[in-house]
Amino acid sequence: MNSMKNGAHVAAVITVALLGVPDVASSEVTPQHANVHPDNTIDILDLLQIVGSMHEYCECPEDVNGDGQVNVTDIRQVIMFWGQTVDPIEPETDDGASEIPDVDQHAETVYAGPDPVLLDGIYYDALSRNRNRAELGIELEQGWRTRAHNREYGIDVLPYAYGGGVDYNADMTYSATDLQRFEDWLDEHVPNGYTDPVVLDMEGEWWVRMSNATESEMAEIIDFYIQGLEYAEALRPNAKFGYWGLPKKHMTVDHYTGPSMARLLQASGAIFPDTYETNPGRDDSTRLKKHVERCIELVRGEVPVYTQMFPRHRNAETRQWCYYFDDDEFLRDQARASLDARWVDARGRTHRVAGIAVWDYYNYVRLYHDDWHDLSNREISALWNEIDARHVELYGALRRLVSEYAVAGDAVADGAKPVARELPARPKRFAQRRPAQKLQKAQSVKRTVRTTSSSGRGTRGKTR
Repeated sequence: MNSMKNGAHVAAVITVALLGVPDVASSEVTPQHANVHPDNTIDILDLLQIVGSMHEYCECPEDVNGDGQVNVTDIRQVIMFWGQTVDPIEPETDDGASEIPDVDQHAETVYAGPDPVLLDGIYYDALSRNRNRAELGIELEQGWRTRAHNREYGIDVLPYAYGGGVDYNADMTYSATDLQRFEDWLDEHVPNGYTDPVVLDMEGEWWVRMSNATESEMAEIIDFYIQGLEYAEALRPNAKFGYWGLPKKHMTVDHYTGPSMARLLQASGAIFPDTYETNPGRDDSTRLKKHVERCIELVRGEVPVYTQMFPRHRNAETRQWCYYFDDDEFLRDQARASLDARWVDARGRTHRVAGIAVWDYYNYVRLYHDDWHDLSNREISALWNEIDARHVELYGALRRLVSEYAVAGDAVADGAKPVARELPARPKRFAQRRPAQKLQKAQSVKRTVRTTSSSGRGTRGKTR
């Protein structure tokens, strides 16, 4: 009976695909994309795997055309290549690591750089631009257990410049107001002499466009992003600036043929690829580990990689990020996969991630409670305390996991670890300050590439 139902489901979806989608495969989709099931033939197994993930938002094999959602369009792409045999994809080589060094295979691994670190990337309301949110978070000591735990164990806060980074409102313009606000944000969160990573969260109108950009469009986008990097680095020359979520996961698969992001990645002080996924109950560790390894390779191990992890997944019906992964699944698929990622350069040195960070969003509680404004402070604290307790447990497990990957080699002495920083008792943004002098090289620039607004499918978008 179940097989009949499954067959009917597949037949119905295929019928919709045949009737509702133009009879042509996307020019960017190849037979390798359509080979969703890991074999060498495009057949019913590929369709069944897509049907099992229908209507999910993910950067996953089932999203054949890479538009961020598994739907009938992906089924149609598979049908266009139906019955074809797909040759195995040969590993890519490059000039920097095309040959395996002639070394003793039993020799001790030589690691480049220090051991991976654990960072606190949680978006506490105290960090919000919204004054009411920030003040309530501070008043009720939101996340105090996690922050105390992380201070005790030297887990530093990872600063995020939300909204657009240097382009403060993500409108594809570096206006004088944007530059002043970004400078104010730096003064509050990133002290002079700071030498650690800083995330620029630029998910504006170009975020979706990146996935389908032409070479010329991507070049223009990268130029704009690099200009923001240069402005930030001029203000804090020792900090390691980079953009959240780049490269995207579909840009690191073997069959990706779109424009390269290598120029932007290699110009960054650090990169922050994400391992977000929404496939509860499935093992995504191999796919995400390969993504992280490819990120390390793209920067040739010369730019530190800080993986951005997310412990939530969607409600399949409401599409809200209201569920947490089981801790064991999260640790396997995102944390351990990131820490296991390796890339060996031409000199035989093994490169790993520089660190991992958990990002979570307290404001989901507000967004998902229609009665939020009717709740008392005691009730709000109770909701926040549930999240706080989960974060403490998660960071404890992550701290133990990260310690397993410490090799304590000479490279660890490359730089001293700074003292863990606390959140401000009261954000400085509420104080009156005189505008600072602007850098001459950072001028207001309006780019010509236009597109539709971001859907925010990466969990972030317009939720700041």
